[in-house]
Amino acid sequence: MPVIKTTTVSSSGNSASVHTISFKGISGGIFFCLALALVLYVVGFATTGWTIVLNSHFGLWESCVCGRAPSGADWFRAVQAMIIIGHVGLVACMICVFIYMCVHAVNKTNTILALTIICFVTVLFMLVGFIVYGAKATNVSWSFVLCVVGGIFTLIAGVLSVVQMRQSRGITD
Repeated sequence: MPVIKTTTVSSSGNSASVHTISFKGISGGIFFCLALALVLYVVGFATTGWTIVLNSHFGLWESCVCGRAPSGADWFRAVQAMIIIGHVGLVACMICVFIYMCVHAVNKTNTILALTIICFVTVLFMLVGFIVYGAKATNVSWSFVLCVVGGIFTLIAGVLSVVQMRQSRGITD
């Protein structure tokens, strides 16, 4: 059975915060949600199953088309931009959660705050991309759904990071 280490870190500064970091606790849930979100998002991001019509498969970057492929419209480029920003944000969230859980020389309060903000901003960009694509495209398929599920897990990680932040500050309303 693997050994799970729990680390309790007190942040120095104006307010004292105690961060209990464990792969079994909320921080482990944040890590799990972000890791799963990243895997799902990368698979959906890279594949050609965003829209499937008969024998034609359309992704964000490639199309497998029997016949002439349609040219990229402005809304499609906007979706690509939003999904790329969401992908970069998701990678930044993973970096923040690694720093939060593994690097003990940093201010944990600032790290969890940055993680929370990045999670919610990332979900916002993803959501814009999903709404535009869903409104303009027909027959959305499995790659799109994988990215949406990855976005949902990113949102859950953001909510869990808020809970972790509140618990570390001793706020229990």
